[in-house]
Amino acid sequence: HAKFMKPASHGQPIVEHRALIESNRRQNLYRPHIDQAREIIDSPFPRLCAHRGVSDVCPENTLPAFGAAIAMGVHEIELDLWMSADGVPIVCHDSSVDRTTDGEGLIAEMGWSDIQYLDAGIKLGMRWSGVRVPRFEDVLDAVDGRAGINIHIKEPGSEGRLVKLVCDLLRARGLPQIHYIAGDESVLEVAIDYAPEIPRACLAAQHEPNRMIMVAEALACTRVQFGRNATDDALRRARDLELTCNLFWSDELTDAQQYVEMGIDVVLTNAAHKLLALVGR
Repeated sequence: HAKFMKPASHGQPIVEHRALIESNRRQNLYRPHIDQAREIIDSPFPRLCAHRGVSDVCPENTLPAFGAAIAMGVHEIELDLWMSADGVPIVCHDSSVDRTTDGEGLIAEMGWSDIQYLDAGIKLGMRWSGVRVPRFEDVLDAVDGRAGINIHIKEPGSEGRLVKLVCDLLRARGLPQIHYIAGDESVLEVAIDYAPEIPRACLAAQHEPNRMIMVAEALACTRVQFGRNATDDALRRARDLELTCNLFWSDELTDAQQYVEMGIDVVLTNAAHKLLALVGR
């Protein structure tokens, strides 16, 4: 068909567009941003992690929210995962779509064919109308190694299926270890058994900092994610174990600076644009 044909260049014969694409492929042209990923691994602390993206401004847990964080040069983004009825990892904080979309229902009881058409932006106003709920693989494709991902898995799924799906998707990307799985003991136990090479962050017992560190050590985590109840003693213990220390959360610069002075390495924030000075941006 004529619509599938185009000139190879000015004055050249008409060829099928697919042949034109194939003939101009270059090795590694479509590789992820490997060099940028390595820079993230090596970047000094403190770092910022955009909680559900730049959720202070954009619809939370959506591609625009994550894209805004990447545009600011934020080191990490954080997202939440649930599994749909047909086994698709869905990016959403709540177990239902009610609060954040124009739909209703539990994610575990809905198929991707229904979820993909929900409007995840309309509740923030008409200017965000049409923003969709992403799948985890959509976020991986969009981020493409330009930021680490704090992957908060809410529940491991039947026989750990959700954790295993996430691990398989990460392995398929072949990126350096800039992404990590965060969750409670049930999630971390599946992760260490199925994919011990993928870093883990302990969210178990967040309201008991010392117990959280014990769980993190037992499950060979690389990070702990403290709540705002982080103590000097708990931070010292974490440093002794060479654990990276996340803070959930801070949205004000002076507040975040105080936690960094205590020993926090990575600050989760809904308002990354307000904390850029913390990381010298």
